[in-house]
Amino acid sequence: MAELPEETGSRPAAAFPDEPFACPNCGQMLASECRICPSCKQAIDPNDIERPHVVIPIVEQVIALPVKEYARFSWGIFWATLGIWLTVAMITERFLGYQKGQWVLGGLVLLSSLWVLRDARAKNIPKPFRWSLGAMLLWILIFPWYLARRRTPKAECPTIEGEGGRVARTLLFVLLFFILLSALMMLLKGPSKTSPGGNKPATKGTQMPGGKIAALINATAVQASARAPSEASQT
Repeated sequence: MAELPEETGSRPAAAFPDEPFACPNCGQMLASECRICPSCKQAIDPNDIERPHVVIPIVEQVIALPVKEYARFSWGIFWATLGIWLTVAMITERFLGYQKGQWVLGGLVLLSSLWVLRDARAKNIPKPFRWSLGAMLLWILIFPWYLARRRTPKAECPTIEGEGGRVARTLLFVLLFFILLSALMMLLKGPSKTSPGGNKPATKGTQMPGGKIAALINATAVQASARAPSEASQT
């Protein structure tokens, strides 16, 4: 019968495991109370027992992603801007007249659009040229939107600043073309001439291309209405 090995001071004494283990000599699975392997008849040294590797689970660190903030359209700023615009329009039309008032309002749109471009660059807001061009073309809509946008420079505004807006850019350029064309036609037409009394001169119907035709039609209708009672009395 094999004797248990004597403990020496060179190696620290290890305890036997509380669960079944494999024999370090032949690999036979043994109970936790077994001290001599029944298969190979060898005494079991607890220092030679292969300990199971304990796998410590790694807890994944979940990093919360920051919530994206979007620059939303402010209806309060829109109604306030619309009220100021209508007030300025009525005041300029009353004291300066319709045509001079339109020039004042056009200059106001141009100056505010240039301010949008400068302010957007100063605050590092993406696509400052788009904001400025949009304010010039659709001032009553884009300018209040930018006033709300500049409060949160780090927010996102994909409607104006998005990369995939080819259709929107095309529509803006088409609208710009028609606005410039309309302005050019107004400049070429010039202001309408008025009489010394402030009223537009009256134009005779014969001076218009269709004046004679209209007069002829009216005369024919009058003659037909005059003959109708006489014919009715004869019958």
